[in-house]
Parts: sequence; C-alpha cells; structure tokens
Amino acid sequence: MASDPKPLPIGSNLADRFVILEMLGRGGFGIAYRATDLLRGDEVVIKELAPDGVIRSADLVIKLQESTGPRLRERFLEEAAVLSHLEIEGVPKIRNTFRENGTAYYAMEFVRDATTLEEFVRRRGPLPISDALAIFEQILEILDRLHAKNVLHRDLKPTNILLDKDGLVHVIDFGSAREWHADALTNHTIFYTPGFAPPEQTAERAKRGPATDIYAVCATMYVLLTGTTPPSAADRAAGVALLSLSVVRPEIDPLLALAIERGMNLSFVERPQNVEALKELMVRPELDPPEATLQILDETLQKLKNFRFDKRACPACGDLLVDPKPIKKGICPVCQSGLIRKREISERLCPCCHAGVLTHLNNRAPLAICPKCSRGQLSYVKRGFLSGESIATCRRCEARFEVKSGQMTDMVDPHLGPRSFEYWRNVSKRSTDCWICSDCQSQFDILADGRWHATYSSTQIRFKHLYPDEWARVAIGLEPGAGNASCESCGADYYWEKDELTLLDCKEDPYRFAEVYIGRLLQVDEVRWFAVGKTSPRPGLLCQTCHCEFDREREYLRLVLSTNKRLATHLDKPKTLFDWHRIAQGLPTIDQESEFEITKDKVLREAYRMGEFSLDDAGELLWKGSCIPEAESNTTNLTITNAEVAYGGLLRKRRKPTDAIVDAWADDRSLHLRFSGNREHIGFEIEPISITIHLSSGTQTIELNAKDLAGRLHFELAL
Repeated sequence: MASDPKPLPIGSNLADRFVILEMLGRGGFGIAYRATDLLRGDEVVIKELAPDGVIRSADLVIKLQESTGPRLRERFLEEAAVLSHLEIEGVPKIRNTFRENGTAYYAMEFVRDATTLEEFVRRRGPLPISDALAIFEQILEILDRLHAKNVLHRDLKPTNILLDKDGLVHVIDFGSAREWHADALTNHTIFYTPGFAPPEQTAERAKRGPATDIYAVCATMYVLLTGTTPPSAADRAAGVALLSLSVVRPEIDPLLALAIERGMNLSFVERPQNVEALKELMVRPELDPPEATLQILDETLQKLKNFRFDKRACPACGDLLVDPKPIKKGICPVCQSGLIRKREISERLCPCCHAGVLTHLNNRAPLAICPKCSRGQLSYVKRGFLSGESIATCRRCEARFEVKSGQMTDMVDPHLGPRSFEYWRNVSKRSTDCWICSDCQSQFDILADGRWHATYSSTQIRFKHLYPDEWARVAIGLEPGAGNASCESCGADYYWEKDELTLLDCKEDPYRFAEVYIGRLLQVDEVRWFAVGKTSPRPGLLCQTCHCEFDREREYLRLVLSTNKRLATHLDKPKTLFDWHRIAQGLPTIDQESEFEITKDKVLREAYRMGEFSLDDAGELLWKGSCIPEAESNTTNLTITNAEVAYGGLLRKRRKPTDAIVDAWADDRSLHLRFSGNREHIGFEIEPISITIHLSSGTQTIELNAKDLAGRLHFELAL
C-alpha cells in the first residue's frame, strides 16, 4: 500500500520564487508549508496538492492517480482562482498558483502569530462563553459573505480556522477540490474529519449547500464550548447521543444551545438553511407546535371535513407539480438544447503554430540536440561503411563533433577532448527526451515531473511549463485547464471521462444548473435528471416553485426534498399523494386515523374536565346519570350542578351544596366526595354517560366516566 507523500525538503525552491522554510501541517488532501517569497521579500503559505495514498519519488515528483490526477490538479487550481477573487476579510488572499512536481500549488498570505482553533482549545480547554461567542460570530460573518458569493467552504473545522494575536478569525483550506476527489473515488469518509462533516458529505452524490457549512460551524462551536469533538454523523445516526450543551455548560443561554444543536441536525432540511436563519434561532425561540386543544381539534375536524386536493398541486405550496422527463443523454444540462461533444485533443498537435505535429526526440545516446546552440538537430554520418566512428553536424549552427566509442569531441575546439553524451547534454541544458514540431520547429523539453518546458517557440506564447494534456488544450486555442468536451450550443465547458461528467464553466446559467453543480463530479445518467430540477436520478414529481421533490415508487411517492417543515419530518418515507397533502395541512394520514380518534377522545375529555362545555346550554349542569351510593344496592340518579349535588329517588332525595365539596377522587367506576364538616367521604358507583358536543365542524359524542367527573369538580372548585 502506498504511503503518504513525504513533505518537500527545507530549502526547496518552487516556481523559481518560493523557498520552503518549514512544514506547517498536513491533512488527508495536502501539505501546507511556510515559505519565503523571493519576489516580494516576505513570507507566504504554500499549499501543495498531496492526497493521502500517493507517493513522492526521489526527485520530489508526486505520482497522482493517472485516471483522476490531471482533472484533480485543475480542480485544485480552479478553487484557488475562485478564492483569489473573493476579497473577503478573514479569508487570506491567494497570491499565486502554479504546477510543479507532478502536482499543483497555490501561495497565499501568511497570517503571522496565528494559531489554529484546535491548538487554541487544546491549550485553554473549553472557552468562556463570551470568548467562544466572539469567535463564532466572526466565523458566521465570513461564512455569510462566502455564501452570498455562492461559495461553500465544504471543510470547516478547528484546524482550518486561524486565530491571530488580535483575536481575529481567518478561514483557510477550502474543500471543493477535495469534494471532487472524494466523489471520484466514491469514498468520502477518508477525506473528512469525523465530527465536523454532516451526513451529506460522507454520502455519494448527496445534495450539499449552505446548510452543510452550518453543520460544520456549529460542530466547531460545540468544540469551543466543550473542549471535545462531537460524535461523527455516522455514529450519531447509529444511536450515539450528542451530549446536550445545556448539560455540559448549564450556564449557557438556552437559545444559543438550541441553535447550535439545531445546526447539527443530521437532516439537511431540518438545519437552519443559512447564516441568517441560524442567527435568528440564537435570539428568538422557536415555537413548539401547540398542544391539541378543543379549538385546534375543531379546526382539524373542519379541515378533514372540507379536505380536497388537486392531484396536480404541490402539497407544500399549492403550486403545480410537474412530472419532469430527463433530458436526452448527451444534451447539455446548462442550456438543455445543445449536444455535448468531446473535443479533438491531441498531445501531438503543436501548441505554438497549432498546425504541426510534435515528434519525439531521444536526446540520450547519441544526442539529438546540438550541445553548442542547444537548439539545432544533429545529423550523423559514418566515416566509413564499416567504421564505428561518425561525424555529427548541427543543421542550424553547423557545429561538428567526432563521435567515437560513445563519446563526442568538438571538432572546432578539440582541446576539450572526448566527452560523454551526458556531459554534452548538460552543456546544452536540454532534457533526455524532447519534442519538436514538424512545421515550426518549436521545441519542448520533458521535465522530471512530466511537464513540458517550451524551450524554443516559433510564436509568442503565454506559458512555459505545462503538462502534456494542458499543452494539448493550448494547441486548439483553449486555456490549459479547459475540459475535454463542450456544448456545441452554449459553449459550456466540461470534463467528460467514461460515464462521469463535471461542469467546469459556462457563460450563462438559465436553468440554475451551474449554481448547484458546477465543479461536482456527476454520473452522466444522473445529469439527465439534475438538469430538469430533480436532485435524485429517478422518476417522480417536482414543484418548480418551492422545489419540493418526490420519487415515484409504484402507487407511492417517496419524499426527496422539501423546505416545508411538516413534510420534512417525513423525509425519505413513501406515502400516497393523498397522505402528503394531509401531512402538509397538519391532518392525520390514513394510517394515523385510529391514533387521531384516540387524540380526539383525549381532547374532548380534557375539554370537559377544564369546563369548556357542560351538559346544558346554561353551563350549570355538570353531571346527570345513574349511580349506586356506597352501602346501598339500588340504582338512583346523581345530578351535580354548579349549586348542588343531588342523589336519591323521588321519596328520598339528598342534597348538598356543591361548593361544600372539599375533596374528590375517583377510578374508572367509583367517585368519592368529602364535604366540609364531615370526616367521612361519600362514595358512588358511577355509570358512564354519553354526551353530544356541538362544534363548528359538527357534533361529536364522548363517553365520560367517574375520573372525568372528579377532574371537572377539581376544576370548578379548585380543590
């Protein structure tokens, strides 16, 4: 198994400008160095693309994977290019990007006297709440500005946040190139730090957005307050509990604790969707759904009575649901009309004249390039048919060499004597392998890291050192980082390899495809669905207004995405469209009707106990029904009003003032009353009574028992 790449030696010179002073740190995707910028005379941070699992050869060249290496280099540099234009305080400026040693680099501002939040917390332990909040708010401000420019950080964690000597926050080490690499290898877990990556970052192809960064920043705040890393998303999904902040830090503002924990919700749609929403939670309590009351029950029953739904209507917002059809395979998802075509890219086409063919020259033994002018080609003529000696003549400068026994002697200046081919090649400063254009005679040397150096060119060119695939793009008039395919209609630029497609750039984005998917590695078959608004590559329904999305599964619809809170609690569950509309309206689904009947009974019973209705219109009759008084055997009537308790037959009716009751208790069948002035209680075996309640939604019938009556008496008399 390949080991992690070794860091560059101290003193290494990169791009003839940056000298390595020390390694600052390394992660699963790259190595960071402190270096001197010889051009400006100050210090910078150099970030080197060096993923785990690759090796560095003795000549310092990193061997990236052949299948993904060229594209990964470009994603790394594209990310740096995006960052270089941000101009956001708290994000160090990118100074330069370059390719070297088989990989890619960028140089950025060095934040002097800074430490990572990880080290800061390790030294100090859990921070005072005010200090943690000051750091948290700075990170949120930076994130808010990034998101406003449609840039996600994608790898926020304490090691990627610096705190300088003035207490100012600096966010570093963005992760879009890392994310592309993870998608390419379909093994996301190894590229993200457990505890800070939400589930969608460790799942192949999952939707990511500002809420992805919200999870990471809240997990970072959790570390600042507790001193410990939260459990990974995978562990939490498996049942490992996230220890509540209110338990660890009881003095914390409950709103702040709730906001952080909500930001770490495993469900993408259940998290605050942006920084503003998170800040709102920090200062304003989120209202819990109201408990069921008689009024709410009445409203629900009325809704059930009037419930209708249009099969074409979105349950979440009421607008039209469409059944999108995927675009045809090969059609551009950006403009949805043009065909994506592979570009004819050849590493043999000359990037200088754009017409000639590059021919390989073996400049080992014998030499192909003249060591005198370092440009002309040598032609060899034997001195005799059987002779082992020959004369090499430069076609350009006419220098002549005697070649004998593997050595060359300059015939114009023979005092040097015979010298090896290697000696003369070093004199010429040319590589052992070269390329030359058949038309314009432009020449390229092959460097140790695989790049071609434009040694001599027939025209003015912008580049000197590029990899062969990059020169091939220059040869057909493209930028070195351009893709290998493009849309014949809108010109959108793509990298297309086998069944995988990455959108690199586009001039317009009429269907907002690029806004979500630019730079993402996608399956070609997935793109067909993503182009029409689906976030899952399966047939289903989609609302083009609120983006509520369902996958079709026979007679069911599985919820894929919704910002509607009622629907979002049922994410990834299959239900009928009938039930989805009921859920959206706060109504019970078909399989919840029996549970709803229980709730209805409970609400009606509680409403009686709380005096919300009586047995008569005047509100004076509390109870009227059959009973058997204690120690008696005959059934009689029990009537309780606001004024009196009466029980017995026509001949012997006993009456007591209701307000004389000092205690009442019951089980399902027996009621016990104790009146003032009496130490003993009076017991009754109560027959349940059935009463009808008139609500706006219609009449409802409820059966009341002795416990309900005792509860009503407690309410009326405040016992």
